[in-house]
Amino acid sequence: MFFRALFFLFALTAPPVFAATIEGILLEKGTKTPILEANLFLLPSTLKATTDPAGRFRFGDVPEGEFQFVVNLTGYEKLEQNDFQSNSDPSPLRTLYLPRVSYQVYETTIYGKEQKRDDSTRSLKASLAAKLPGSNGDPIKAVQNLPGISRAPGFSSQVIIQGAAPQDTRYTIDGHEVPIIFHFGGFSSVVFPEALDRVDYLSAGYGAEYGRAMGGLVGVWTKKPSRDRVKGFAYADLINAGAAIEAPVGETGSITVGARRSYIGNVLKAVAKAKDDQDFSLTAAPTFQDLSVVYDQPLTPNDDFKFDLIASDDQFDFILKDSPDNDPKLRGNFESRTSFIRLIPQWTHRHNSRMTSRWSLGLGRDWIKFILNDSFFRLGLYTVTTRGEIEQKWSEDFTSYFGIDNNFGWADVSLNLPDFYNPGGVANPISSGRTQRVDVRTVSHKLGVYFNNDIKLSPAWSLKPGLRFDYFTAIREGTVGPRIALRRELSPYSSVRMATGLYYQPPREQETNSEVGNPDLKAPRAVHLAITYDRDFRDGASNGWTFQGGPFARLFDRLIIPTSATILKNGTAVPENYSNEGRGRALGLEMLLRFDANPWNGWLSYTLSRSTRKEPGQSWYSSQYDQTHNINLIVGRDLPRNWRIAGRFRYVTGNPLTPIVGASFDSDNDTYIPIRGPYYSERVGAFYQLDIRADKKWVYDKMILTAYLDIQNVTNRKNVESVNYAYDYSKRTDVTGLPVIPSIGLKGEF
Repeated sequence: MFFRALFFLFALTAPPVFAATIEGILLEKGTKTPILEANLFLLPSTLKATTDPAGRFRFGDVPEGEFQFVVNLTGYEKLEQNDFQSNSDPSPLRTLYLPRVSYQVYETTIYGKEQKRDDSTRSLKASLAAKLPGSNGDPIKAVQNLPGISRAPGFSSQVIIQGAAPQDTRYTIDGHEVPIIFHFGGFSSVVFPEALDRVDYLSAGYGAEYGRAMGGLVGVWTKKPSRDRVKGFAYADLINAGAAIEAPVGETGSITVGARRSYIGNVLKAVAKAKDDQDFSLTAAPTFQDLSVVYDQPLTPNDDFKFDLIASDDQFDFILKDSPDNDPKLRGNFESRTSFIRLIPQWTHRHNSRMTSRWSLGLGRDWIKFILNDSFFRLGLYTVTTRGEIEQKWSEDFTSYFGIDNNFGWADVSLNLPDFYNPGGVANPISSGRTQRVDVRTVSHKLGVYFNNDIKLSPAWSLKPGLRFDYFTAIREGTVGPRIALRRELSPYSSVRMATGLYYQPPREQETNSEVGNPDLKAPRAVHLAITYDRDFRDGASNGWTFQGGPFARLFDRLIIPTSATILKNGTAVPENYSNEGRGRALGLEMLLRFDANPWNGWLSYTLSRSTRKEPGQSWYSSQYDQTHNINLIVGRDLPRNWRIAGRFRYVTGNPLTPIVGASFDSDNDTYIPIRGPYYSERVGAFYQLDIRADKKWVYDKMILTAYLDIQNVTNRKNVESVNYAYDYSKRTDVTGLPVIPSIGLKGEF
């Protein structure tokens, strides 16, 4: 009885036990990304809490004194952080930063079904590019490593697909056509990389959603800006510098703004001045600048709005130190400029669970300028592109897509160019040509309507029939292009696909001009056939090999070729300028073999192809862009302490050229005229190049600092791009490409 009374007396007089509530947020170290559904423990009290979608956590009844946060999450380093709570102080909000095991996470090519409505599409996740050597952190440049992409010569910014010509490739941003996708010289793409979600590459047998391209399409898709926080970055290297910011706007919106500017021209000028030899007979000054703005705003639970503003300016200037040996009248300045701006509002409406409509506009202006001494070409184009699509899901196995794809343009063209002969890719000296001056205003409509279907015939078989109609007002011609793809699932990890179709594209504006072209031209066309085999040897695992490859074929006809013939118009003989009498073939085999097994990863892409052309009076000859072998080998490895190193080796068969077998003297113009051998019967030397890239990251709580070294043409290989002849064509010298180009840079992310 005495002890019980003593116990109650002690309980009444003892101080209360302190218990606090500990709240905080768990973020990924460096990126500050909230980590959701992570378990946290408090020792020694063994309390447990789980983070919500915003990364917040809460512990109740935490006793006074020292304690320790413990987080053990897959993919992250174990966190053990000591803390203290006093009964005399308020409990502050805790912020914990959880470091990842590695910040050099390599992402391979993505073939997500949600992005691949068209099985011919190869999609690259934008975040892949920063890890590839030779791309200098640009996701669109990474497309050049895929099979079927030919290497464009020299400073060209074009993409050549499966034996087609460069003008047979179409470029799009969120589905809307733009004049270029790469800056001159191929140093960078025209869209800020951090504004991109993915890059799509469509080759032989692509679906009816797109048209007006016999070769294929390279399209980029902008990323929906995140709303979790304000974040951004800034970087600078030897080629360019830029910065971007991504932030929430209002209650539900978000925006990304990015800009950059290059100074590679100044670097090349300095190199040319330092070397001052025949490899740098031209003082080159390529410059570019870009602006990318992406705004996203959900309007209702069923309506989304997105807006893009993409602006790009691309210039290339040089001063000829001496006139070319074979054209003594050519002296003075050269300037080439391509600029464009696009405003792309997009609206998506979900009518119900089975119907969705998507509508967008592309409002823009293009500027193209080319000046060479007294000759020039200027184009100012206002353009309105319209895309609309209704997706109707009839059943789980049958979906239809009905859409429009229109392009309207108002152009002002001014040119003063010599009408010089250029067969076989060898032009007569400019000084021998008759100058033509043209000032015209044109209006062109390219109307497109398509109907596509996705039908699952059985668990193993699927069919994708489609039909596309295009009308080109410049030549007053309508075209119908049926397309079909058949797919057979051989197992859960392998399949085979066959696709074929008919493809048209309109002539270029200068080819149909009534003064310097031929308004009676027809649309060139091509028949595609592609068979593709896919095999995932990982069989559901995350590490191992994957393979994709197969043959392709393209048959071209009604190709537009220059001609010196004359035709009768209204009883008068006039130059025909261009005709549809060209034909072509492109046959090949391509493959992509990928390997992923952290810390190693890489791929091997290979294309074997033969591309030929035919003109009246000529036997079949190699296409100007024929490349028999094209090999890209990429190997990368993640190293400790957030290091990564990767290398790329490229080998490409040399491009064809037409030999000069002699020359005749033109006394009227005081120059020599070349005598051509068989068209494209010789080749320049094979191209090969080794690129390496190294990245090192320093991770802090609220930022990541990255240093990188990207070296193109490590061996300083003098690859031959073309040839140059003496004034009388008696001697020939090789024109080589770029030397070793190191780019060392620093990037800070917050």
